[in-house]
Parts: sequence; C-alpha cells; structure tokens
Amino acid sequence: MPEPPGAAAPPDPPDRPELSELSELSELSELPELPEPPATSPALPALAVEDLVAGYGGVTALHGVSVSAPEGTVTAVLGANGAGKTTLLRAISGLVRVRRGRVLLHGADLTRRRPEETARAGVAHVPEGQGVITELTVEENLRLGALTRIDRAARAGALAQAYEQFPVLAARRRKAAGTLSGGERQMLVIARALLSRPRVLLLDEPSLGLAPKIITQVMGLVAQLRDSTGLTILLVEQNARAALAIANQGIVLHLGRVVEAGDPAALAADTGLLNHYLGL
Repeated sequence: MPEPPGAAAPPDPPDRPELSELSELSELSELPELPEPPATSPALPALAVEDLVAGYGGVTALHGVSVSAPEGTVTAVLGANGAGKTTLLRAISGLVRVRRGRVLLHGADLTRRRPEETARAGVAHVPEGQGVITELTVEENLRLGALTRIDRAARAGALAQAYEQFPVLAARRRKAAGTLSGGERQMLVIARALLSRPRVLLLDEPSLGLAPKIITQVMGLVAQLRDSTGLTILLVEQNARAALAIANQGIVLHLGRVVEAGDPAALAADTGLLNHYLGL
C-alpha cells in the first residue's frame, strides 16, 4: 500500500550482528588438533568424570565428584540450589578450571582443555536460560551451531536434518528468535547444539521456567534424542521426577559431593532421599 503524502519514513531497524561476520569465526580461529580418541568398547563409558575438584576463586564447589555415563544413556544430575550441578557441567566443558581429577571422553583426556577444544572433541553444552540470540532469525541461530563444520555442504545437510528433527523450527525459520515461546526457544538451543555433531550433550535445567505440559514435551524430546541417535546426555535438573522418568541412571549432589547414585526408579521411590536433599 503506498504511503500517504507527508508520511514519515519508518525508523531504521536496530543494528544486529551480521551472520556473514559471525560465520567468519570458523575461519579466523584455527584450533589445535586433538588426539583421536581410542576405539570404544562396551566397558568404556562415553563420559567419565573422576574425583573432580573445581570451584570459583577461593571457593570449592565440587569435592571429588565422580560420574560414569555409558554411551547412549541419560544420566540425571539432581540436587538443590548450590549443590554443584551447574559447576559440574561447566567444569566438564572447560568453563571452570579443574583443580584435581579428570574428564574423559571415550577415554581421551579433556581435563583443562579450553571450551572450544572440548566442543570440537564432541561435547556440546546447553547452559540454562534458553540462550538464543533474539535479534537473529531461527535459521541464523541454527547456522551458528554449525560454524565448526568447515564443509559448507555438510552445514547445509546438518541444517536440513535439524528441520526434520524439529519441524516446529522449520515452520518458524524466518521468524526472529525473540518471538518464540519458551518451549520453542528450548528446542532451538538444543537443535543448535546438535549441529556441532556432539557425542555427549550437557543440558542444564532445560525445564526452567516452562509450563508443566511443555516440560513433558521437552523431556520427551531428550529421551527421543537418546533413543534415535545414541547420544549420551548429562541432564541437570531440579525437576527430579521429570528427569528420573526418562533417565537410565541418576546421581544426587549435595554441597558438591555425590550423596546417592543408582537406578532412577529406586531414587524416585526413595521419599526420604527426595525430601532431605531435594525438598520434595
């Protein structure tokens, strides 16, 4: 429709990052090659955390934490606020320096690797908070997840696969990420992480701030990813019952220490444990 005479021109849109600039990051930062992991075996866990001690400044948040996550499983990491759940994921991904202990990915030592090296080795970290870039479209957010793929054809194929796995994102690919609902944003950050082709996925509080119906959908998505791709998932959650319902195993942290670990059904049935450590 033509503008009426004398109408003011619309204001310029706010500046936002150009995707062409962001895509250059993959070419600007060449990372050192990591050693090839040894051949996997049924006895070798996908992710092993051994006697991990880590913290912030003079505060120790993890006191000798050990976790073994078999390939193709969901491990639920439970605990109250301040238990050390987020610190555990950040230490695994290299965002918090490990003071003692080891992080092993299929037997390859990732301890004290830089976050970008850990990501290239096959560990994808989805922090809490639905961290999308709201000014970018859904597709632009997704394409950021494929920056580690040098082959442009591989990037295009990965994007097509993401839309196949997440049809709701395909329908909104040209929409600004800021217009998505909370559940859709959570799908977007998970899909973006998967574009890096991880072998281990670290999920931090994916149900945070979501309605109960959406929580059920997100947990179903996590279980589906495990079953359809064989992905190993470390799932940090305060919603203990929802996490244990889809987990293959669970651990409970309290003040930076593992106080219980085992079968998720047994943990869910232990009302004393849930009440004492999780306030349920």
